[in-house]
Amino acid sequence: MSYKILCIDGGGIRGVFALEILRMIQEDLGKDVFKQFDCFSGTSTGALIVSALLKGYQPSELSHFYSLFGRKIFPKGRKGVIGEAKYSQNFLKAVLQTTWSEKTTLADLKKQIIITACRLHGSFGVEIYDNFDLEKAKEWGLVDIALRSSAAPVYFPSYQKYIDGGVYALNPSLLALSRVLDPQGGNKNISDIKILSIGTGINPASINEEINWGAHEWMSPYNEVADYPLFSLMTEISSTIPEYPLTQLLKENYLRINATLPSPVEIDDPTKISLLKETARNLKEKNPQTWTRYIDWIR
Repeated sequence: MSYKILCIDGGGIRGVFALEILRMIQEDLGKDVFKQFDCFSGTSTGALIVSALLKGYQPSELSHFYSLFGRKIFPKGRKGVIGEAKYSQNFLKAVLQTTWSEKTTLADLKKQIIITACRLHGSFGVEIYDNFDLEKAKEWGLVDIALRSSAAPVYFPSYQKYIDGGVYALNPSLLALSRVLDPQGGNKNISDIKILSIGTGINPASINEEINWGAHEWMSPYNEVADYPLFSLMTEISSTIPEYPLTQLLKENYLRINATLPSPVEIDDPTKISLLKETARNLKEKNPQTWTRYIDWIR
C-alpha cells in the first residue's frame, strides 16, 4: 500500500501560490484530497500551511487568512530597517493561539507531520519535529513549532532561540523522505512512498554581468536585483536541491509542482497576492496537458 507525503516549501507570503495550487486540485478532483495523504511536511510558511491543513482548514480558507492578515504580519514602512528584525511575530502568534489552541501538540494531530527549525543555542544545528513517537510529540506545541520554523532571519526575531527551518531545508521533501524511511521514524519501504512537493513560485531574479559586490551590496534591502540578494539567491537555489535526488530515488513516485513568477515577489510583499494566485491559475490554464498529468498522478 502506498504511503503519500505532501510537502510545501517555505516562502512567506508566496505560500499563497501553493494554496491556490491546492485549491485547484481539490476543485478538479471534487473531494477532500488531503484524506489520501499519510504525512504532511512543511518549512516556514509551508509549516504553517500543513499544520493548518491538519487542523481541518481548507486551502481557500487559508488563502483568505493570508489576504486578511498579510498586511498586519508584514506592515508597510519597515523595508529599510537595520539593526533589528523588520517585523514582530506577535500578531501571527496571537492568531495561531486563537485558531489552533495553545494546548494542541504534535501528538494531537491525526496524521504524521514533519517540520524543521534551526537551533541557535548550545551550538548551531537543526531540529526535526514530528509525531512518529507520540510520547515525545506531546512535548511539542504546534503553535511554538510552527513559529520556530517560520522565524525568518532579518524578517523576524528568533523564536525560543530558533530560526527559520528554511535555512536548512526550504524545500522539505528530501528531509521528509529520509525521516519516513528512518526505522526510528516512519520505517516505511521506499517502494511504497509517493511525494507531492509544491513550491511557492520561482522568482525570475538574475544578474547578467560580472559583479564585485561586498557585504553591503549582497545584503542591501534596496538592491535592484532583489531585497537582500544573497538571501534571495540562496533561497531560490535551496528550493531546487531535493529535485534531482528525489527524481532518481522515487522516479514516477515523485511529483514537483512549481512555476516561474512573471515578476519578482519578495516574501514580505502582500500586495502581490493577486499575482501569486494568477500565476498558479495560469499553470493550469496555459498548460492543460501538464495539469491533467498532475491531477492523474494525485488521483
